[in-house]
Order: sequence, then C-alpha cells, then structure tokens
Amino acid sequence: MACLNKLAIRGIRSFDDKQLAVIEFFTPVTVIVGHNGSGKTTIIECLKYAATGDHPPNSRGVAFVHDPKMANEKEVKAQVRLRFVAANGQRMFVMRNLSVKMKKTGGMGLETLEGVLGVSDNTDRGNKRGTISTKCAAMNLEIPQLFGVSKAVLENVIFCHQEESYWPLSEPALLKKKFDDIFEATKYTKALDNIKTLRKDRVAELKAEKERLSSLSLEKAHADKLRTRMSDMTSNIAAKEIERDQLTERYNIVVAANAKFLETATKFRETFVKVEALEEKKKRYQEELDSARENFQEIAGTDEELANRLKNYNDHISERKRTRVKFDSKRQDLEEEIATQRAAHMKKVSEHGQLAAEAKAHEEVLREREEAIRELSTKHQLMGYDYSPLEREKIIEFITRLTDLQRAQNNETDALQSEQKSKSETYNAQLRRLHAEVERFKQQKDNLRERQATLQRGVVKADREVDAAEALTSKQKNIETDIAEKERRIQLVKDEIKAAKIEENLGEKAVKARALEAKVAELSGEIQSLNTQGSTRTRLDISRSNLTKTETEVRNLVEINNATFRALVGSDARPETMERELNRVAQEKERELADCEDSADRASRNLQAVEASISELKNQLRKKSEDVRSYDITIKRGLEETGTGAVTAHGAITEAEEEVNVRKEEIDQNTGSSKVYQGFLKIGKTQKRCPLCARDMNTDVMTTFEKNVHEGIQKSSAESIRTANEELDEWQTELKRLKQLGEIASARETITSKDIPGLQAQLKEKEKQLPDVTAKATETSKSVASLRQDISKISSLQEIARLVSREHGSLQQLKTDISNLEASLISTGSTKTVEEVQGEVDDIKAEQKTLERERQTLMAEKDRLQTNLRGFENDLHALQLNLSEVKNQLSHKMQAEQRIGEMKQELTDISATLKDLGTKIAEADVPIQRLEQEHSQADRELTAKIAKAQRASQELNMSVDKLESLNKTIERQVYVRGKRARLLSECAQKIEELDSEIMELNGKVEETRVEISGIDREISEGGAFVGNLRENMRVRKLIKDIAATQAEIATYDLDEAAKAKRIFDEKYAVEKQKETDLHAECSHVDGELSSLRVQLKTIEADFKEFKDISKRYRDQLIKVKLSDMANNDLEKYAKALDNAIMKYHSLKMEEVNDTMRHLWNKTYQGTDIDGIKIGSDSEGGATKRSYNYRVVMTKDNVEMDMRGRCSAGQKMLASIIIRLALADSFGQNCGILALDEPTNALDLENIDALAASLIDIINERKGHNFQLIVITHDENFLRKLGQSEVMEYYWRVSRDSRQKSVVERHRFG
Repeated sequence: MACLNKLAIRGIRSFDDKQLAVIEFFTPVTVIVGHNGSGKTTIIECLKYAATGDHPPNSRGVAFVHDPKMANEKEVKAQVRLRFVAANGQRMFVMRNLSVKMKKTGGMGLETLEGVLGVSDNTDRGNKRGTISTKCAAMNLEIPQLFGVSKAVLENVIFCHQEESYWPLSEPALLKKKFDDIFEATKYTKALDNIKTLRKDRVAELKAEKERLSSLSLEKAHADKLRTRMSDMTSNIAAKEIERDQLTERYNIVVAANAKFLETATKFRETFVKVEALEEKKKRYQEELDSARENFQEIAGTDEELANRLKNYNDHISERKRTRVKFDSKRQDLEEEIATQRAAHMKKVSEHGQLAAEAKAHEEVLREREEAIRELSTKHQLMGYDYSPLEREKIIEFITRLTDLQRAQNNETDALQSEQKSKSETYNAQLRRLHAEVERFKQQKDNLRERQATLQRGVVKADREVDAAEALTSKQKNIETDIAEKERRIQLVKDEIKAAKIEENLGEKAVKARALEAKVAELSGEIQSLNTQGSTRTRLDISRSNLTKTETEVRNLVEINNATFRALVGSDARPETMERELNRVAQEKERELADCEDSADRASRNLQAVEASISELKNQLRKKSEDVRSYDITIKRGLEETGTGAVTAHGAITEAEEEVNVRKEEIDQNTGSSKVYQGFLKIGKTQKRCPLCARDMNTDVMTTFEKNVHEGIQKSSAESIRTANEELDEWQTELKRLKQLGEIASARETITSKDIPGLQAQLKEKEKQLPDVTAKATETSKSVASLRQDISKISSLQEIARLVSREHGSLQQLKTDISNLEASLISTGSTKTVEEVQGEVDDIKAEQKTLERERQTLMAEKDRLQTNLRGFENDLHALQLNLSEVKNQLSHKMQAEQRIGEMKQELTDISATLKDLGTKIAEADVPIQRLEQEHSQADRELTAKIAKAQRASQELNMSVDKLESLNKTIERQVYVRGKRARLLSECAQKIEELDSEIMELNGKVEETRVEISGIDREISEGGAFVGNLRENMRVRKLIKDIAATQAEIATYDLDEAAKAKRIFDEKYAVEKQKETDLHAECSHVDGELSSLRVQLKTIEADFKEFKDISKRYRDQLIKVKLSDMANNDLEKYAKALDNAIMKYHSLKMEEVNDTMRHLWNKTYQGTDIDGIKIGSDSEGGATKRSYNYRVVMTKDNVEMDMRGRCSAGQKMLASIIIRLALADSFGQNCGILALDEPTNALDLENIDALAASLIDIINERKGHNFQLIVITHDENFLRKLGQSEVMEYYWRVSRDSRQKSVVERHRFG
C-alpha cells in the first residue's frame, strides 16, 4: 500500500525561495495547524502538484510560485520534492521544478522545467538513486500508477483542494464528470464503444464481403456458362470446317472445267475483239476525215512539196516578228514621252485655272464690297456712294461714318436699358413693401387657423375624455365597497393574531429556552469546574483567541458591506441591528415591487392590446387589398373575354345592352316582312314602277331595286331570323355575365372608397397610441428590474447579516465563556460526578429540542397569519391606488369640461378675427394690383423702345462686321494681285508650247502603229496559211489509214468466229452460274466459320477475366464465414464487458453507500437527516448506457436531493464522508487521505463527532499502513485528536518576521 514519507517545498506561494521547508508525514495521522493565510493549504497543493502535475484551481500559473517582486529577484525558481513508498513497496522520489521570470513589459512568465522521477533506494545499484523519467508528461502518467490509484482519485478524493471540497454537491454535469472519472467509466465505456464500433464496422465490412461473395458467385456461374459455350462453339467450328472443305473441293472442280471451256472459246473471242477494234479505228479515222474536210481549202501539189513549203515559212515569219518588236519599242518610247508632256500640260492647265479663279474671286470681292457700301449707304442714309468704282479714300470715309453711327446707336441702347433697370428696382422695392404687409396679414391668419385647428382637436380630445370618464362614478363606488371589505378582513386577521397570543407564547417559550440554556450553561460550568486546572486555562486561551478572531471577522464583514448597506438602508451597518434593518427594507422593497409589477402588467396588457389591434387592422387592410387585386384580375379577365374594347365593366354593360337592343330591333323589323318584300318585288317587276313612291323604273333602277328587295327578303328569311335570335341569346348571356362583373366592380369601389380609408384611419390612430404605450411599458419594466436588483442585493446582504448576527451571538457567548472560565479558575468545584451532571445536561437538551419544535410550530402559524395579513394589505393598497386613480380621472374630467368651454369661447373669437384679417388682406391687394398694372404698361413701352434700339444696333453691328470682313479679304489679296497676273500670262504661253509638242509626238506614234499593224496582219495571215497547209497534209494521211484498216479487216474469217461465239454463249453462262453458286456457298460457310471463331475468341477473352474464379470464390466464402463467427464473438465480448461494468458499478456503489451510511449515522448529530447516499440513474438504454449521479438524503424513508436543501455544515460533513467512502473503496492500494479544513461550518457537536469518527477510522486501519493528513486551524479539533493517543507529533505552519511560511514540528501535550 502506498504512503508518503517526506515533502520538501521551496519557492511555492509564501514559502521561501532560498531554503527548503521539509515536512515528514507520520503514520497513522499527520495534523498540520496554523492560522488563516499561514500557508497550510499550500502543502495540499504541493502534494497534488507532485502527484498529478496540475496547478491549484482558480489560480494563474504565476500565482502558484513565489512572487519575484517579493523576493526582489528577476527570476524565482520553485521546487517540490516528494519521497513516498509506492503501492508495490518500492521507495520512490519525485522532484518538480518551476521558474517565474519578470518580463520587460512588467508582466511575469511561467516556465515548467524538467523534473525527476526515480527509485530512492535500490540494492542492485548499491543504494543509489535510479532515474525513471525526466519528462513531465511521462511523470504525470507514471506517478498515479505508482500510488495504485487513478489520477481522478488523487485529484478529487486523496488530495482534494479546499476550494473544490464541496464537489459532491456541485451541479449535475460536473458531478457526473467527477464520478465517471473516479469509476473510470470513460475508459471502460470507451473500450466497450470501441468493441461495438469495431463490430459495427466489421458488420458493415461483412455486408460488403457478402455482397462481394454474391458477386463472385454470379461471376462463377457466368464463368461456368462461358466454359460450356466454348465447348459447344469448338464442336460447331469443327463441323463447319469439314463442310467447307467439301464445298471447296466441288468448287475447284467446276472452276477447272469452266477455265478449260473458256480457253477453247478464247480464239474466236480474240478474232471478234480485233475486228471490233479495227472497225472502231476505221470509224474514228472517218470521223476525223469528215471533220477536216469541212474547214480546209485543198492545195495542189505532192506531199513533199507541201512539206517543204511548211518548213521555209517559219523562218520568214520569225524575221517579221523581230522587225515588229523594234517598231513596238519605238512606239512605247514615243508614248512615254507623250505621257510626260501631257502631265506637264495638265499641271500647267491646273495652275492656269487656279490663277484665273483667284483673279475672278478678287474681282468678285471688290464688286461685293462696292455693292455692300451702296446698300448700307442707302439703308443708313449716307449719301455720295452710289457710283462705281469707288476710290479707296471714299471707302475709308464710309467706314468711319458707319462706325460713328454704330457707336451712337449703342449708347442710345445702353441708356434705355439703364432706365428700365432703374424703374424695375423702384417697382420691386414698392412691391416687396406691399407684399410684406399682405404676408403679415396672411401669417396672422395662418397662425389663427392653426390655433383654431389645435383648439378643435383639443375639444374633440376633451370630449372623448369626458365620454370615457362617464363610468368612473360607478367604478369609484365599487372600489370603495371593495376597500371596506378588505379592511374588514384585515381587522379579522389582526383579531385572530391577537386572539392566538402567538407573541406571548413565543415569549414564554423564549424565556423557558433561556432558562434551560442557563441551566445547561450552569451544568456545563459545573462540568468544566470538575476538569483539571490546566484544561481550564487551555480552554480560556482558546476562547480568547477565538474571541479576537471572531471580532476581526465581524468587523471585516461589516466594513466590506457597509457601502452597499448604506446605499440600500440609508444608515451605517451595526452588527446587532444589521439583520433586522435589512428585513425591514426587504419587506418595503417587496411591497414596492408588487405595486410596480401590477403597473407593469397593466402597461404590458395595454401594449399587447394596441399591438394586437394594429396587427388585426393590418391583416384586414392586407385582406382588403388582396380582394381589390382579385377583383381587378377578375374584371380585367372578364373585359378581355368580352372583346368589345371597353375599359370599365359599366361601359361594357352599356355596350352589351346596346347590342341586345339592336338585335331586338332587327328581329322585330324582319319578322313577317318576307311576304311584304315579295309583294313589292312582284309589283315592281310587273308594273315597272316602285310600289312605294309610284315612280317608273328603267333597267338600271330595276336592277338596284331587285337587289335591295332581295336583301330584305334574305334578312327576313327564317335562317337569318334564327341567326339573329342566336346572336341575341349570346349577347343576353354576355350581358348577364357583365352585370355580375359590374357587381364585382361595385364591391371593389366600396372597398377602395370606404373600407380601406376607414381601416387606414383606425391604423393611424392605433400607431399614434403605440409610442406612448410602449414607453410606459418600458418604464415600468425598468422599475421592476431595478427593484428586483435591489431585492437581490438585499438578499445577498441578508445572508451576510445572518452570518454577522450569528458571529455576534458567538462573540457574546465567547465573552460569557471567558468570564465563566475566569470565575471557575477561582471556584472550588462541585460535589457531583461528571456522569451525573452530563445526564442532567442530556435531559435538558431533550427538553430544549421539544421546546424548539413547539416554537417552530408557533412560528409557522405566525408566518401563515402574517402572510394572509400582508396579502390582504397588498390588495387593500392596490384598491386604494385604484381609487386614487379613479378620483384623479374624475378630476381630469371636470378639468376637461372646463377646458372645452374655454376653447369654444376662444374659437368664437378666432373666427371673428379671421373675418377682419380677410377684409384687410383684400384691401391690401388693391394697391399691389394697381402698381403691377402701371409697371406692366411702362415696362411694355420701354421694352419696345429697347427692342427697337437693339435691332438698330444689331443691324449696324452686322453691317460693320460685314464690311470689315470684306476689307480684310481684299487686304490679304492686294500683294498677291500684281504677281498673279504675270504668272497667269506665262502659264498660258507654256500651255501653247506643250500642245504643239504633243501633236508632233502623236503623229510619230501613229506612223509607228501603221508599220506594226502591217506586220501583224502579215503574221496573222501567215498562221492561217500554215494551218490550212497542215490540214491538207492530215487529210491525205487519214485517207491512207482508212484504206489500210479496211484491208486488215478483210483478212479475218468472221463466219467461223460467229459460230464458235454462239456455242460459247449457250453453255458458258450455265456453268459459270454453277461456279458462282458454289463460290457463294463456300463464302457463306467461311463467313459462319469466321463469325464462330470471332465469337470463340470473344468468349475466351471474357473467360480470361474470370481466371481463378473458383479459387477466389472459395477464399471469399471462407473469409465471410470467419468474419461472421468473429462478429458473433465480438458481440459476446461486448455483452460480457457491459455486464461486468454494470456489476462493477453496482458493487462499488453499494460498497460506497454502505460506508457513507455507517459514517453518517456515526458522525451527524442532528435528527433532520437519517442518512445520505449517492444515487445513480442509468440512461441511454442497452446500447449506450451512462449514469447520472446525485447525492440524496433520506428522512422517514423519503429520498430528496441534498443539493440546495442542506446547510453549509451539512454540505461539509457530507463531502468529507463521501470522500472517506470513496477513498475506502477506490484507494485500497493507497492508504493516504488529506482533509483540508474539515471543521469549516460545523458546530461543536458535529466537530466532536467528526473527530470521534476519524479516530475510529484511524484505529481500525492503524495496522494497514494508513495515513490521514488533516489541515485545520481549529485547536479544539487538534486537541480532540491528540487526546485519543493516535498521534505524538503535529506540524504548525506560521509566518516568520519576513512573512515567509515556516513549518515546525511540535509534540502534542
């Protein structure tokens, strides 16, 4: 069994970083005592850190190491060494190192250094240490195994930190995690999940393997079929090959016979072929001869003469061609020279035309300027310029006079424009003054109208308020009746409280309880007086120390919470009245909260009502809009179906009614008129006269008459009338449908004109109310939240106040105890024995418990009556508020009626004032209109003058600009004019010279062309002569060839050849057909053979894909069977492991709960809890089971969750007992258990009982290498343990002069 030997600490929290602090752990118990803040808990933290490598909870890493600032160092190195005996009995040691360095930024950084885990003594190594590992991760895994427990047991059971000591009563999720880690359920469930996952994966793989086996089975069956087909195919190929060989042999015989017969018939065939070729050759020669004779002239002479003439003619023609080339080269040279001269001629002609155009343009500009001067002189009445040509001086004079005239006209125009501007400014100033006066009157009128509208709205609003307040009188009476009823009930409850005399009974019980307490105190003092003098002094020292500590705690609590208390209560906190004042303020806040919640509920209901109304109105609007859209679609479709082009339904109805009336008139007119028309026709034809007007009719008129009468007869026929009736029915049906459409249109009009505007007005009114209602609801909600926050703060302070009151009571008790102890030191003692006095104390305590139960009953009855009284008082307060509100509303009603009268009087005054302002505005408009008329008349006259002057100025400006433009053009041409005249004459002379040269060159070119033409004609005629000569020679050769061919044809015997051909034609075709049939049959058999071979190759290729298919199928079948068996085994393993986990869990839980029940009954001194246990509820079903844990307490066989229902002392005691039970069950290989401040929140009785239980546990396990480590500041608890003779030494932790933690060993007693 594992146990601890020594612990060395350096540089951890308040322990010095320069030297080690060493603690040796005793067996069976090691007690470490010290004041708060001395460093006791640091020892547990170091043990946990050495064993698990985890830092303390809620602590940053650097906070675990001694602060470098306190050590005046830049780096502090910390070290924890632990020597222990492993579960296997081997002595081990572990060393962990940390380092904290100051950063340049002012912060601190933590670094975990390498540690050492090794064997402390090893006889095989000569008693030297052997290192196992220096890696922190490896050490974290190895050390829990050496202790013989899991890491979870080390953290949560053996070395549990003080801040986590209540973990058994933590929230369910955290509790489940803790217990799962302790039970190592995660490891086993992971193993179970892995098995199940493996089986699931293997089942999926098995399914795939079975699919693969099925596929291989199909492939094997297919391979067997292919094998059978291959065998059948091979047999068929062998039979076809035999058949092919037989047919080939027959075919070869027939082919040989036909070849021999064909060879016999080849001779006559060759004769016929040769004769046919000769005939064809002869025919071709004859055709060529006939063609040649058509296009040639026969030349006399022998063939030799014709050949000589053809040979010499070629030399002559070559000489003439060379001569032609010379003349052609000369012609080209002449033509090039002509082209050069013509280009020069064209250039000169172009230059001459340009010069002539410039001269003409200059003359035209001069003429245009003189015409302009004459025109302008006439226009502007400047005499003396009507002759031509004008001298330069005259022109300059005219320009000067015209410019002066222009300047004078421009000055006149400017003067008129200045006059108009001045008059406009004067007019605008007067008009602005008059308009300002009118606008002042209008503004007064608008202000009065706005005030009138405001007053009218105020009257309407006040009327609504008055109407709404009509029912307030009856409501006031109802509320007053309810208030009277509530006051009566409150009086009844008060009478009941008074009659019950609860306070008197409680006072009597309190007096009796104090008497019993005094008696108990007296007996306790008597017991204490029986103790030795040393024991009395020890208790006196402890009481004084506790008195000082308690006073400090009370003072600190009051000072820390005084600011919050002052903000809530309004005065400073005092320990003796703090709880009472907070209870009073809490009641006031709760009443205020109830009122605010009522107001918030009303505001919320109002808001919901307004929002619901808005939502309903929007829904109605949306529905109405949808109805309008639906009606529009229906009307549109109906009008489209009508096809009349009507835009509205009512228009379509009018058109349909007109169509119906027209059809009815036509039917009425045409019904029965057929006989009348026939009578008219008969009279007209017989008498040649119109039966209506008695006018005679000629042939043309008669034709027209007959046509019209026939049309009338046609319209009045039965068929026409039936057609008209059908059309009438159709239009009547259409009219009925359109009237239905008209009803829809009317409904749409009603919705758009009445329903939707009404809903929109209601929606606008509701939306106008929404901001006020929302603001009121938000304000009341904020008030409720603020009050709840204050009540929450008061509740938190009440807990502290109860603690302060309890501690304050403890102070008084301690002061009394100290006085008693000091008196007992002087007294002489008592004659009774300790057992007799203790018996009397037990009897009195039993009587105290009975008295306490009676007091609790009275308090419950008092609370019930007080609750009823508060409820009635709250209802009364609410009714009084409602009554006050109703009275306020009635007051508002009277004020509203008074306001209505005042506003109506003001409206009357405003109406009279508006009439006066209307008259003033009308009178003020008269001068404005008169001024506008005068200004308009003057402005029109002046504008006309200005326009006339501007036109004159514009004309003069245009005249001056035109003349200046012409002068500039002429000035630019003055210098060029004299030079251009000379160039023009030179250019004309050069053109004449070039014309004569070109004529001379043209004559030379024409002579050369004549020579070339003669040579060409000679050459051309020579080609025709040569062609005719050659044709004569070809004709003579063709005649000779025809004769030779005819002679060769005559040499062959055609009769014998014809006879042989006839025999060949009769027999060869039959034999050849037989050969063809045999060849076709052979080819067919070859084709079948080829197809069979291809199929065989295909089958063989397919069969290759199924190579070793039988072996693969057999291997797959074996694999599937083995996988199926393995999956069944995995299922069995999973079930066995699951059952084992359940069994292990149930056994362990039963063991833990038995230990807890035993320890609780032995330790807990109260009567409200019979026992505690850990409840584990299974969830998740059989496939994935997990457990939810909870700590429950039992009372009268009723189980209740302990979380949230127990006091701090019960929580501490339950947590210690649960850890003891878990250590007993899960720490069988590790006899270590550390308890940090186990007496926190426990009363004296339970502290004594806890000490007794621990002593019993220590005595039971004393021989089993058991180690209990207790850290406490309670000297009484230390003394209880020391008096049981379970320890000889204990350790005391304190601070030295440098405020460093030091550890010292002390002998008990």
